[in-house]
Amino acid sequence: MHRSPVRLLLSAAGVVALAVPSAAHAASGRSAGTPHGVPAAASCAGAVQTSVGPTGVRTTGSATCTGLTALRLNTTVTAAGVDSVVSTPLTALPNLPVPIDVTVPAVGATAGCATLVQAGSGATVATSCTGSTTG
Repeated sequence: MHRSPVRLLLSAAGVVALAVPSAAHAASGRSAGTPHGVPAAASCAGAVQTSVGPTGVRTTGSATCTGLTALRLNTTVTAAGVDSVVSTPLTALPNLPVPIDVTVPAVGATAGCATLVQAGSGATVATSCTGSTTG
């Protein structure tokens, strides 16, 4: 079994750990997840809650994935009978919860829905809707 070294980057915001495969591991053509170079598909689970206020739509929650995963939080806001969609990218590190706290400003918002999806596959991780739509 080959282990990849972990390198640390120091920043003003704190310490960030990045898993970086070694040159020998990269040259082998194998993925860290499987023995034959086929990346293991990450699975994700989570929950989101959406609330509507006089100045916008807020989504909170968390998600955890089994592997490094690009996520996307798609928030639909209804204000004055018009729907607008805002997409927020998120990254999940393996087996670490990703905290979610996103506010989409919209004066006069009456409803909001949020859907957390895996960016690569489009698989839905969690969804939440609240408020009432007009029209």
